[in-house]
This record gives sequence, C-alpha cells and structure tokens, in this order.
Amino acid sequence: MADVTGEYYPSNAAIGYTAEFQVGQGGSPETFVSVPEVMSISPIVSMTTGIVDVTHLRSPDRHREKIPTISDSGPIVVSGNYDPAHGAHMLAGGDGFDPDHNLQALRRSCAQNNFRIVLPEVWGVGSPAVAIALPLEGFVSKYEIGELSLEGKVPFTLEVTPTHAYFTH
Repeated sequence: MADVTGEYYPSNAAIGYTAEFQVGQGGSPETFVSVPEVMSISPIVSMTTGIVDVTHLRSPDRHREKIPTISDSGPIVVSGNYDPAHGAHMLAGGDGFDPDHNLQALRRSCAQNNFRIVLPEVWGVGSPAVAIALPLEGFVSKYEIGELSLEGKVPFTLEVTPTHAYFTH
C-alpha cells in the first residue's frame, strides 16, 4: 500500500476464516494434519527482547543507558472446540494423527515437532492467490481441556512454544 497520509482509501482488513493449525506427522516428505474445530490462532502472543542496564556514574544527561540483548518468542496459542472422538485429541491417534504426533502424545513426550499455520488463501500471493504456510518448530507446552458443564461446549487450549525464531525460516 502506498503512503496514505491525508488520503481516503478502502480498508484491506483481513479475517482469519479458513486458517488452519497443522501438526507434522513425520516422514519424508513430512505430512501435516489439521487440528479440527479451531476457533482462533494467536501466532504471536509475545515477542520480547531482553534489556541490560549499562548505566555508569558518568552516563550522559543523568539518564540510564540500556542495550538490547537477545529476543524470545512466547507460545502460539490455539483454541477450539474439544472433540474427544477425534485423533488429534485421542492418545491412540487416528483421523490422520499418528499415535506419537497427536496433541496429548506431544505434550506428554515434550518432543520437538514441526507445526505450521496455514493462512487464509486470500492472504496469499499471485493470481489466483496461493495459501501461505508459516512453518514452526516447537513443543506442546500446554494442552488443556476446558470446563465440562451442563450448558456450553467443551473448549480446548493448546500452546506451542517455538524452539527458535520461526519468522526467519
């Protein structure tokens, strides 16, 4: 988009409809299977950079001096409707999920795994638009089944913590 200072223009806002969160199942080439009934994906919960205070007794302007250190990425948070009969949630796997690569097994094993976020096709490039997949290597740091109640659906929350900066790969 060009510089819009002082201009009137239509919105190019996007929604997440049709996005998918996929779990790598191993193999060569590796296959990926989508987690069912995902309602939201938060690809960046937090990205922080550490700070070191290097102030000394002769710092200019009587002001603290700081330098940045290394960055860290918070977990990717996925939430949706829990489906106890689907292989993504069953320890035995199924529905395309290997018993070692479903959500419960990955949380229990703390194994590093490949994941990807498939963005809506309208976010893609080219004509017709091609869907973009954001690759991610990490581990399941949280898998939570929500409240069981008389009224309301049962949710699940999944957090995948990246093992390195995933936007650079």
